Amino acid sequence: MPDVEVVDARIHSLAAMARALGGSQRLLPMLEIAAEEALRALGAASVSVSRVEPGTGTLRTVINTGLLGPDEVRWPQDELYQLSDFAKLRSVVGDLRTWTTSVSDGAADPEEIALLRSLDKASSMASPIVVDGGLWGELYATRGMLEPEFTSADTAYLEALSAILAGAVSRALHVEALERLAYLDPLTGLANRRALDVAARTAFKRLPGGNHRAVTVVALDVNGLKTVNDTQGHSEGDLLLTAVARTLAQHFLSLDGSLVARVGGDEFSVLVPDHAVAVVLATAEAACAAVRALPWGTGISCGVATTVGNPWRRPQDLFRAADRAQYAAKKAGETHAVLADPATR
Repeated sequence: MPDVEVVDARIHSLAAMARALGGSQRLLPMLEIAAEEALRALGAASVSVSRVEPGTGTLRTVINTGLLGPDEVRWPQDELYQLSDFAKLRSVVGDLRTWTTSVSDGAADPEEIALLRSLDKASSMASPIVVDGGLWGELYATRGMLEPEFTSADTAYLEALSAILAGAVSRALHVEALERLAYLDPLTGLANRRALDVAARTAFKRLPGGNHRAVTVVALDVNGLKTVNDTQGHSEGDLLLTAVARTLAQHFLSLDGSLVARVGGDEFSVLVPDHAVAVVLATAEAACAAVRALPWGTGISCGVATTVGNPWRRPQDLFRAADRAQYAAKKAGETHAVLADPATR
């Protein structure tokens, strides 16, 4: 029979967790709060939170708290477990139920016993975290060699905490998804103007010593989109835009750190920090040629502006220069990238 004071403390713990997790919207801080509270309330040696990698049979540990094993760290980068290697983990996936294991149990899963011994622990308990009807991850607690094994009262507490955490995880994931959408163009999946502006402000920060980074902007405008919309319908125009977006992303992917964005109806911009202007121009030329080869045959007008050797030291100045070069290319019927001239206003 569990101690009345212990039961009362755990009820207060769950109430505190409901309040704390209900007021938080960030995933990692919530997982840390839950792990630390479980560690305290259970008197555990360690508590970990792991999540199932989507589309795989892999469990990735997100955070470890408490007295960690020899190879454990608080925020691991690559602590992975294959569900197929652990019978108890498979039961979590299949039955979504809490389980316990002890090194003194002769019928226990040998893999789990080996894991416990590698962690210098004697018993463990895990509860599934079920988010929106599916297994998202697990809460995993251990106790040491001289500590009592987990009881049914312990599993009841962990199950209740897992349920509270699951609701908080669901809210956090939805908030993060909405935040990501706020920075994406819904048609093409590229970054939008807001994301581009944020990236540009970051790119223009001074380097140590007061030096400016090399930052290049490519401004692109799809030729003939209105004609496609008027003659073939807007759905066909959307196909053209998504094809252009895909082509630009494929070409500029080779330039590490670049960001391709759709900033208007038929307008795209690419922000490229820390690459030689000649390399950016060559990539833009290749992208132009690839777009011209698309079935619509419309092509794009392209202007390029760079801070290298030029006076543009603010994002808005560089974007305006690239836009002027792009406009000049379109006006002249140019099918190649045009480099902005600082003397042109």
